[in-house]
Amino acid sequence: MTDKKTFGSFIKIKRTEKNYSQKDLAEMLFVTEGAVSKWERGVSYPDITLIADICRVLDISEHELITASTDTDSRRLKHEARKFRVIRGIWFWVPTISYAVALLICFICNLVVDHTLSWFFIVLTALLCGYSFIPTFTSFFKSKKLLVFTVTSFVSICLLLYTCAAYTNTLFWFPTACIGILMGYTLLFLPMLLSKSKIKIVRFLISFVMTFFLTISLLLSIYVWQPFMLTPAIKMTCFGFIPVFFCSVICMLRFDSYIKAGICTLLSTAVYYFSGHIVNHLFNLSENHYEINFYNWDQNINGNILFIILLSLLFVSLIFIGAGIYRICKNTKR
Repeated sequence: MTDKKTFGSFIKIKRTEKNYSQKDLAEMLFVTEGAVSKWERGVSYPDITLIADICRVLDISEHELITASTDTDSRRLKHEARKFRVIRGIWFWVPTISYAVALLICFICNLVVDHTLSWFFIVLTALLCGYSFIPTFTSFFKSKKLLVFTVTSFVSICLLLYTCAAYTNTLFWFPTACIGILMGYTLLFLPMLLSKSKIKIVRFLISFVMTFFLTISLLLSIYVWQPFMLTPAIKMTCFGFIPVFFCSVICMLRFDSYIKAGICTLLSTAVYYFSGHIVNHLFNLSENHYEINFYNWDQNINGNILFIILLSLLFVSLIFIGAGIYRICKNTKR
């Protein structure tokens, strides 16, 4: 603790800031006015049992009392924390009250106009969907907020789609829409949800595998209400996911990151370049996208551009692999 004079001056300054007299402070601490006067004149220190009460009455921390100085950093953090709590409260209550008022108005209007509840359910599910994003249902949970947001937002979107499909008597497209949304959620949120688990090293592989099966499910669901060439489409999907699976496995391996980037670029380039040929073969098309003639761009623009892109990506992949080999050799010499 600092010397008595400095300590007394600090007590006096904080008491004056609160507009307390020595008598007021003494009454709040259940001590005599003379005791407060002795503290401020540097004659004595307060009893150690009074430290917590003094800090509470003068709105200071124990660290500030003991050092007899204002902890500006601590006060700034406390001020920012209070400001954050206020902003968070506004962020939660303003949308919540707005949604509730809008829901009540639509409820009354639907009953008054149609004498039944019909389009109100679309409004209800739309507001639930909006609420799942702003301010989100995570406000009611203390942990696993990302999981809560993922589940609640996905379910609310599906409820809104189901309500719209039921209202228009067109439920046939509902499963397709839900599978498509689930694909996006799997790619976006599943790696993040698995990032803190024991299987985080294979999180991208798991995400891509699930996305692959969801893509197949999407094709099947579309085929139910809109028949098309299903088998070639599934084969094309398998071909398109080849570099994805290989790249996710390569990224799990422990070797130079530049070499991994080069190999992934090389695989993706090969699949991209030959995708047109695979489409022509699977769907029995006669179009030729691979003819190269830089003297006749009008007739061969697709082939020329594809070839330029192929060479560019091959060059990039070779640069990555070369940089990785150089870095390995450099580390080996050390």
